[in-house]
Amino acid sequence: MKVKVFPSLLAADFSKIESEIKKVQDAGVDAIHLDVMDNKYVPNTSFPIKQIKSFYKKISLPIDIHLMIEKPEEVIEQYLQFNPSFLSFHVEACSEPKKLIQKIKEKGCKVGLAVNAGIPVSSILPLIDLIDFVLVMTVNAGFGGQKFMKENIKKIRELNKIKKEKKLFFEIEVDGGINTENVSQLIDAGASMIVSGTTIFKSDSVSNTIKKLRG
Repeated sequence: MKVKVFPSLLAADFSKIESEIKKVQDAGVDAIHLDVMDNKYVPNTSFPIKQIKSFYKKISLPIDIHLMIEKPEEVIEQYLQFNPSFLSFHVEACSEPKKLIQKIKEKGCKVGLAVNAGIPVSSILPLIDLIDFVLVMTVNAGFGGQKFMKENIKKIRELNKIKKEKKLFFEIEVDGGINTENVSQLIDAGASMIVSGTTIFKSDSVSNTIKKLRG
């Protein structure tokens, strides 16, 4: 399976956001990742609707939205207006995750469940056959630039084992402190969607970094 690389705009320079988006798109990334935070589920705020509206039309690639928010079911239409190709949320933040999964799929969007660093894989197993991907966090959700938490690699292995045993087709996305040194461990464990922010946007050669992140 091809390894896809999604730069996280959380690490971009917002004083020149259009050129930052163009830079990574020209380098051959596969999608643009947006971390949406509401200062409730996590103690931080990022990408409110108004801000996304200001730049999303500059994105010519698929959009990957990660909702780190409470009660995503109440505001999901606001994010679906951006026609994302991928959208994930945290099951523990949602009252009726099965209904939300169905609603997102009805819009032609691939849906994922995010597993935070302190949350076990077992939390999403009742819904595992309904989703298109699992987002494994290798940091505590809420802030960019955190140190990679190696112990979460075992979740990727666990998910990959479940995938094979149940003959399912979901992909495994990983986000948090990923760089060119640790990415091979994630790919070897079964990840095929790599989210990276600082490593990409602060790179001297974005195209070379993208190649390295693909393993």
